[in-house]
Amino acid sequence: MKAQPYKTSDIESGGMFDYIVVALLIGSLWGFFEVFFKDVLAMGGKPFTSAIMTGIGVGLLALGYGLFRKARIFILISAFTVLTRMIVVPVIGCSPMCRANAAVALILLGASTSLLFGAASRISGNIGATGGLVAGAAVCISGLAFYPAGLAVAPCAYLQNFATSGGMATFLSTEVLWWSLFASVLFYPGYHAGAALRNSMTAFRRVSPVPFYAGVVGASAVMVAVTGLFLMR
Repeated sequence: MKAQPYKTSDIESGGMFDYIVVALLIGSLWGFFEVFFKDVLAMGGKPFTSAIMTGIGVGLLALGYGLFRKARIFILISAFTVLTRMIVVPVIGCSPMCRANAAVALILLGASTSLLFGAASRISGNIGATGGLVAGAAVCISGLAFYPAGLAVAPCAYLQNFATSGGMATFLSTEVLWWSLFASVLFYPGYHAGAALRNSMTAFRRVSPVPFYAGVVGASAVMVAVTGLFLMR
């Protein structure tokens, strides 16, 4: 009997476990980049580092959105990214407060993208075309929320420098707008990569569920382990 082709929408019927394991993999990958650039290479605070990392993060969020077409994936990916990001605490023995602002920024980005894409998907029938604009707007919202939140949670030197040199307006013009631009551009390759993988991932999951889940969870564990090993060098 000829196998029936999988429909594009099949993956959308996946249970919460599917969202969780895929978000775990994408979040561990994003967390690796965060740790590698900011902790291993010590590039945090350098020009355009935050913009590049925001763009990479949104590209990975868009990968998850391209796979599931559901805005809930954004907050799940961000949560797992925070967990991977915080591996620096046990590995190098620093206080959780040293990375508190990073956690705040990631959660705000996940929340803002979830809310805006959830609303936009109800309005626009072609979110793939307008997604870059929505992502840029979400980054602007999360960036504006991060400034006062970061100063309240962990008033680091990075934010205090803006507080003494123009405040929110300077932070918006020199940081947030660049984050938004990189996010708008890098949304599209991530989204189209996810869309291209949708059917093959659905087929693999349905035909070989145990290897699929084991492979995704195993790859996530490897990414976290690699992240920790880089910190120990």
